[in-house]
Amino acid sequence: MSPVASTRRDSAASSTPIAACRVCGSGSGEVLLEFPAVPVNCSELHSTSADARAATTAPLRLVLCPTCGYVCNQAFDPDVLTYDATYENALDFSPSFREYLNGLAADLIGRHDLHGRTVVEVGCGQGSFLEALCAGGDNRGYGFDPSFRADLDLSASIEIFTSLFDPATATVRGDLYCARHVLEHIPEPLEFLEKLRPAVVDGDATLYIEVPAGEAVFGGEATFDLNYPHVSYFSAPALAGLLGRAGFVVDRVDRRFGGQYLSVEARATATDAVPVPAGEIAAFADQARHAAATLDRVLDGARARIDDATTRGRETALWGAGAKAVTFMALVDRRVDAVVDINPRKLGSYMPGSGVAIDTPATLASRRPEVVFILNPMYRDEIAEMLAADGVDAEVVVV
Repeated sequence: MSPVASTRRDSAASSTPIAACRVCGSGSGEVLLEFPAVPVNCSELHSTSADARAATTAPLRLVLCPTCGYVCNQAFDPDVLTYDATYENALDFSPSFREYLNGLAADLIGRHDLHGRTVVEVGCGQGSFLEALCAGGDNRGYGFDPSFRADLDLSASIEIFTSLFDPATATVRGDLYCARHVLEHIPEPLEFLEKLRPAVVDGDATLYIEVPAGEAVFGGEATFDLNYPHVSYFSAPALAGLLGRAGFVVDRVDRRFGGQYLSVEARATATDAVPVPAGEIAAFADQARHAAATLDRVLDGARARIDDATTRGRETALWGAGAKAVTFMALVDRRVDAVVDINPRKLGSYMPGSGVAIDTPATLASRRPEVVFILNPMYRDEIAEMLAADGVDAEVVVV
């Protein structure tokens, strides 16, 4: 059983005062969900099961702002997080995800005429998207990420700094600034965008922001994208409102990757921001409340499947050892028999919290699990094909 057992709404913590919204400053927030202990560094690689089980945990307290449509973990403490070379969250070993990244790069290159230009990516990870942007348009790329591994071989057109991007001291200027899956990790997103704005203005550049879509997290498509490093959960109206307050004008809003990602393209101009329709905010607030109220049912269903298989002497497996999987294992409070991942950098490591070893998908051929849980419906067909190729006749269950 997981040492970070989940609870339902933690009534003891619900009396904690609700802080003002980090996006609009409203004091009208309402608690959606509370869990007393989830793994903090959920993308950290652990070399032993004991170390993984002893991983730091902290509370998750999700508060909805019905004024702007923003959800925040108000129990977030940035000091307990570490972003270094042990942080591993690359998704591009998946053919489906590589296709998405390459398509996104081609889209941005084509629409913004990025040929012989300069691209700056904040939070570039291991540089795969920056590589695609530079290769597709003969561009020069600069990336910033403290988790970048210096042993990786990248093209000569790219330079990556193993540090956080500081707009005030950075000497590089870009025609396109990208921040993919970064903003949700930043404790003060408004302050960050306000500091970034002068750099974007100086080059008359475009800003591309991509985050997990709050509508997907609280809509069933990405239920377990509830993890400690995500201090923020942005709905479309919340993100547009945030950019407007920071002095940007939003040119384009898209739902990408099967609707799971929310992206915006914005410019820093003197034009007034467009007001966000109140109806969109209210609709998201209702959706978030409903999702919070039904999460217990989702967890109970997964627990029942695991318990049933265990009772009958059958095995269960979880495909994917990323942040969603760490949250799932913590909240479902059950130990599956195997966890597999196609990212070779994770193999031989152990999952934070549960301490379960991470194996290759090929090991399922000998284990013959009855059920393989997956946490992202976008990968269902890809995973089913890999299982079939290995002769694994298991039910694939999307949680």
